[in-house]
Amino acid sequence: MIKLVSIMLIFVVILCAIPQQMKADSIPMIEVKLVNYLGNKSSITVVFNGDYTLTNGTKVSKGTEAVMSIVNSRLKLATKSGQVLMENETSINATPAHTDGNLAINDRGYYGSFQFVMEKDTKTNNIYIRPINKVDVETYLRGVVPQEMPALWSMEALKAQTVAARTYALKHKNDANMVDTIAKQVYGGIIGIHPRSDNAIQETAGMVLKYNNSLIDAVFSASNGGKTEVNSSVWGGTALPYFAVVEDAFDFNPATKDKFPWAIQLKQQQLPETLDLNDASTWWVTQKEADANNQVLKNMKTWLKNEGYIDDVNTVKIIRISKLELNVSALTSGGRVSKGTVNIDYLVKTNEKAVEKKTLVLNDTAASRIRAMVGIDKMPSYLVDVSKVENGSIYIQGRGNGHGVGLSQYGARNRADAGQSYQQILQFYFPKAALIKEYSGIVSSSQENTTVKKDTEASVTPSQDKKDTEAPVTPTQEKKDTEAPVKIAIPAKKDTAAPVISAFKASSDYKKNRSKLSMKINKSGKMTIAIKDSKGKIISTLAKNKAVKSGVLNFDWNISKVANGTYTAEMTAENLDGYKKTIKQKVSIQKPAKEKKGSVKATVLNMREKATTASKVITRLKKKQTVVIVAQQGSWYKVKYGSKTGYVSTKYITVLK
Repeated sequence: MIKLVSIMLIFVVILCAIPQQMKADSIPMIEVKLVNYLGNKSSITVVFNGDYTLTNGTKVSKGTEAVMSIVNSRLKLATKSGQVLMENETSINATPAHTDGNLAINDRGYYGSFQFVMEKDTKTNNIYIRPINKVDVETYLRGVVPQEMPALWSMEALKAQTVAARTYALKHKNDANMVDTIAKQVYGGIIGIHPRSDNAIQETAGMVLKYNNSLIDAVFSASNGGKTEVNSSVWGGTALPYFAVVEDAFDFNPATKDKFPWAIQLKQQQLPETLDLNDASTWWVTQKEADANNQVLKNMKTWLKNEGYIDDVNTVKIIRISKLELNVSALTSGGRVSKGTVNIDYLVKTNEKAVEKKTLVLNDTAASRIRAMVGIDKMPSYLVDVSKVENGSIYIQGRGNGHGVGLSQYGARNRADAGQSYQQILQFYFPKAALIKEYSGIVSSSQENTTVKKDTEASVTPSQDKKDTEAPVTPTQEKKDTEAPVKIAIPAKKDTAAPVISAFKASSDYKKNRSKLSMKINKSGKMTIAIKDSKGKIISTLAKNKAVKSGVLNFDWNISKVANGTYTAEMTAENLDGYKKTIKQKVSIQKPAKEKKGSVKATVLNMREKATTASKVITRLKKKQTVVIVAQQGSWYKVKYGSKTGYVSTKYITVLK
């Protein structure tokens, strides 16, 4: 027994002596194809910033510069000095000796190990080198989070982005098309690493979102335009229970306070119909389309080529866009377009002189197809408010930036700025998902001696659209929403105290027909203000779930059509956790009576002190003298003449219009 205890103690000491980096074994690994920054290359430079071992056992020392190329349909790796490290290979692996080593591929560094393979372009039959970076998920996130969201945004927004990105990565880590582009997640390797996003990753280490114990498809986009959407409305399939359609009061541009408006405008007639199609040589070069410099028209030509309608964008001209229309009368549950119609006449040059006229007709086609045609940069979302033809021009207007499903990056930013935690942010955008600690461990890559961007305004912009260039992989079949969702493992501490409204004041400017309601609120949240008449009927709504910050608030009430009387301002203040309180305040409206004038029609008319013939006479008025009618009391008018005010009989006054 004594020997056994001794052995156990020795074992514990050994375990304690294991370096912390070994804990990274508990972190899942991910393999990412490098496409976004590298492109398609048949030759690349590789710099080994650390000691590496190749597939054949060859040791490559730190600082070695090499060139990888395709020779006779095989990979070759040789140093800049000409030493051949490997050749005649279909793939080459490079494994770092230490976790802080990295490879720079065409001047962009990446942690982790690599497999270099050959990839064939099925359209051109060209062969390219495709690096596949194998790295632990936490290190992968160091290259993702600052690429998807500016690192100088609020920390709670960065944490929410990190959890969504981690969940998405783990959900899709076995996808065959796991690439470093917006088709999955933008991954920049070492170059974009920032200490603030590193902090967000460390403080949420291992945290993921789950529903019924399965990873959710935690998609995100830059802006939902003020309203979220469900997955089925964008990509089809079954609606997943952890998405919902709700108004998002925090989704707006903090600089302009708008909902990211966008617009497309094109002329229907792009070329004259009178062109001689049998002798294109006389006009093909000089005749430009009306919107030749409009990127939308250029995108249309590229789309025609990618879809196989034409072979070369330089041999096509668009003559007329009869229809480019999105159906704004049949919307998804989130208020987005799903269908549209396109009708385009275009010319394809067949030889030096002749051109052929063709027509593209897409009736009741998917809105995603139209968006791909005009360009996702020009039609950033499916929230379309206007789609019309007017005076020979096509107008399409909308708002938002992205598909609107899941996390809104600008919404997360504004919620964080308003004081919400990352847990609260994630609960709003994924309402039935549970926040779970999936694993423990630290990243294997060193976070010291890393060149990072200076702490100035981040140059990266939020992801325009996650997965919006292709349909997502069909999510694992979720259990039906008949079971309660898993409880949140690390719940946010809720604020159960509703905001307090104080110092209410109402002041009216009857000349401008405005009543100003002023008050103080002690914390950020949402305000709803309804004005009710004496019967309790709402006659005006000054605010509805309006996002507000603590301090003095002012609201204007248009009283141009409001009668004199006493009204009730019913004000509801709701905090960020949904706790609310309603108070009521009386508002009195007493507009001055409109001035009426009258003309005396009696030869002599007595103005009396009171409305009775027994009252004292103040003065006597003569025929056709003008008086101001102040009020009416029975058969008497209260009138003003000069400096005197008194009463006269109504039958001796003609009211002037």
